[in-house]
Amino acid sequence: MARQERKLDQAARAAWLYYVGGHTQDEIAVQLRVSRPSAQRLIALARDEGLVKVRIDYPVANCMRLAGELRRRYALSVCDVVPAHRDSLEATTRNLAVAGAARLESFVVRDEPTVLNLGTGRTLRAAVEAMTPLNRPQHRFVSVVGNVARDGSSNPFDAVMVLADKTGGRRFLLPAPLVADTVEERDQYLHQRVYRVVMDLAKNADATFVGIGSIGRDAQLFRDGFITESDLNELTDQEAVGEILGWPLDSGGAVLTSSVSKRLTSLPLQGAPERPIIAMAGGAAKARAIRAALQGGWLTGLVVDEAAAQEVLDGD
Repeated sequence: MARQERKLDQAARAAWLYYVGGHTQDEIAVQLRVSRPSAQRLIALARDEGLVKVRIDYPVANCMRLAGELRRRYALSVCDVVPAHRDSLEATTRNLAVAGAARLESFVVRDEPTVLNLGTGRTLRAAVEAMTPLNRPQHRFVSVVGNVARDGSSNPFDAVMVLADKTGGRRFLLPAPLVADTVEERDQYLHQRVYRVVMDLAKNADATFVGIGSIGRDAQLFRDGFITESDLNELTDQEAVGEILGWPLDSGGAVLTSSVSKRLTSLPLQGAPERPIIAMAGGAAKARAIRAALQGGWLTGLVVDEAAAQEVLDGD
């Protein structure tokens, strides 16, 4: 057994004794024949490596109520509503990441070869990072948005690379910027052989996981350099409230016809999707964007926090 594997094995034993057996760190140190500080570090290592999973058997009543209402109102097959942290969006994102990781893992644990599409975003990336490493080299993971900004930099919130590293699966990146400079340039990308190969794989994926973005000066598309200020102003003038995979949505969930959508290289949205498409998004500020995505019928599942969920329902 390699040194790192032995360390993880010892960490797992320490975590089991601590979380399941109810032993103190002093007792664990004696059983594992290590010092107390070493036992403490082993428990921390098990938590950091995702070996420890926390499950609360008593349901959070309000979250369960909101999830049920969202499922009924928008005909969702799955909906997870997590507790919101009143004073910290970062803490709420961590809650979303844990729930999102569980949804992702339900597909990744499969033994049969599976193709998963992934969009981009902070919450989606956090969910992938929260997943337990699994050896699944038979799986394929496809990025369904262009990963290059206008200045040539790569997307800092790409999730495919992280998921492939955690599983040993194959990664497929869309060889194009998210938004081309011109319609003609976009058409050139779409006709490239490698682009068509990746897109054909994406269109037949077993499931798709996406983020939901808002439209405004704080929008990720704008802050990360994927659209210009002129593009943003156009979308604002058209009263866009959100986006999925870069596709701008109005308040009713319809995709807007704009110069941005005409230059977009992402996987097209499919109404009444036949295969799972699950979004992860949170924060009350994103409620309008989330509501638009739901009203447009673009999703079969949602992972959201209770503050955003309540705003979505109240706004209908």
